Amino acid sequence: MLRGLTLVSCLPLLSAFHAAPAAPLRALAQGRGSGVSMGSAAAVAKKAAVVEEVVATMEESSLIFCARSEGIKVNDINILRQKFSEEVTMRCVKNSLIKRAADQVEGFTFPEEGAENLMAYSNYWFFVPETKIRESVEVWNDFIEESKKEDNAIVGGMFEGTLLTADGIEAVTKLPTKQELMQTTAVLVKAVPTKLARLLNQAGAQRLARVTKQASGQKLVQAIKAVEGKME
Repeated sequence: MLRGLTLVSCLPLLSAFHAAPAAPLRALAQGRGSGVSMGSAAAVAKKAAVVEEVVATMEESSLIFCARSEGIKVNDINILRQKFSEEVTMRCVKNSLIKRAADQVEGFTFPEEGAENLMAYSNYWFFVPETKIRESVEVWNDFIEESKKEDNAIVGGMFEGTLLTADGIEAVTKLPTKQELMQTTAVLVKAVPTKLARLLNQAGAQRLARVTKQASGQKLVQAIKAVEGKME
């Protein structure tokens, strides 16, 4: 009877002993869930900030192009950054974030098909204003040639709403800039009055010679007629 009472009296203690950890475990699980949520929110906010920065940089650019980042040392990148103009931005950004940013900037939205090669692997992305296109492409091409890193050559990019291959990027460097076009136009406009004056002068000289010739001819006819009159 005593043993039975002892066992019965111990049962509540045993059940309490086993049940006690349940509350802390639930609290721990909730804490972990909260930590994951906070981590996810921070990651989302960080990505959104990067996209916002890229959008701002794109809006100041005329050309963006990319090259594979693998195999390039940090020292090489630091040297290259010094060679690029301060107006040019070189940045290693996830392709998915580049695409999100490009969708928000007119002229840089990637097409649904054809951009797969650009969006593969890890890339350095270059954001270039119009006046620095030629020299920026030359800086990178010179680095590739000197370092023999053909695998890091320009892959392609976007220019005025057009998806370009490496050859397309090279072709863009041959185009005159707006400033160059304005200078050429100014020279041509300035030359028009000079050419026009020259043409008018030439026309005037020719007209004068023609009139003089006609006058001389008329005087000669009159002289001949006068001589003929005297002979009669």
